[in-house]
Amino acid sequence: MTFLPSAAKPQGEASRLSEGITQEKNLAPPLEADAILARLPESRRIGRTILVLEETGSTNDVAAQLGRAGAPEGTAVFAECQTAGRGRLSRRWESQARRGLWFSLLLRPALAQADWARLTTWAAVGVARGLEEALPGCRAAIKWPNDIYLGGKKAVGILCESAAGPGGYAVVGIGVNVNQTRADFPAELQERATSLRNASGGAPLDRHAAAAALLRQLDALYPALEHDFAAVVAEAQARSLLMGRTLTVHTPCETYAALAEALEPDGSLRVRCADGSVRRVAGGEVSITGWQ
Repeated sequence: MTFLPSAAKPQGEASRLSEGITQEKNLAPPLEADAILARLPESRRIGRTILVLEETGSTNDVAAQLGRAGAPEGTAVFAECQTAGRGRLSRRWESQARRGLWFSLLLRPALAQADWARLTTWAAVGVARGLEEALPGCRAAIKWPNDIYLGGKKAVGILCESAAGPGGYAVVGIGVNVNQTRADFPAELQERATSLRNASGGAPLDRHAAAAALLRQLDALYPALEHDFAAVVAEAQARSLLMGRTLTVHTPCETYAALAEALEPDGSLRVRCADGSVRRVAGGEVSITGWQ
């Protein structure tokens, strides 16, 4: 399917695009853009336009295509199923049909492109707030830089990508496990992954309400990306699973152990090594020593 600039509809208009797959039986009701839009405030930047695809390779790729075509900031692309969903470091993301929320946001932040790395921290905090709105009483934690945990298990992954230069854009991909049961996860993930349904006691959730909660919270936090990023970093640190823990840090060049001390003002991670030296971790992968 080819997306042209006309595929980006005016603010508030909804589209449902199908790529021709047969709908599976015994699944939750399909996502409808209108049902999400009806739950969003009129004055919003995130979720101005919502597209829902039956199936696509990756919503990040679709959002990037729309970005190149000049689609407006705030466009949200949802897919019922991704055949090539991905996370950081090119890891595959399981995107079961109608079980979760698989979506990407097209953004054009009013920041120097060197500061667009802030988007990961912003998205993590906004999504954590959205989960707590959708599940009153739950506490969402952040495993730096891009994973959200509920009850000690991963429920959300975030992937930020960008295209620099004139007309540049950023894409924030978000995968949320909503209505999976334990049996829906591969055996190797059942002890490490969870869903909103599992975290709330087992009853299926309304995916439209959950999607709207996430978009509302991301939208409410978006001005802070430019004007009060220190507060975003402070909240990310308060929600962090890493602070005070011994980590194994993996970079393309080395692997080493260190203690997580704080988040830096730009959202990167500050760690202290066994020899007392302090390092700033801006990329790579970290794992908590002793966690699987």
